[in-house]
Amino acid sequence: MKELIEKKDWAYYLYKDDQTIILEIPIESPPPGFDIIHELSQEEYAKYLQAGITTLQSRIEDMKENFEKYKRNSWR
Repeated sequence: MKELIEKKDWAYYLYKDDQTIILEIPIESPPPGFDIIHELSQEEYAKYLQAGITTLQSRIEDMKENFEKYKRNSWR
């Protein structure tokens, strides 16, 4: 079961699912819209714990620009 760690609505959602930390971002385009999903590495998560969400900004931008490289869940 996913446990919400942190969120900013319509910007990002950070979950813990067992031992896995998952970053999801919603994108509206291309239609019908998608949640883009990335499993954080131990290094990414450690940096997040030290300095917060700002350490993941470059990852979030990459997810938006290169969404085809990531797992996607359609809003349909």
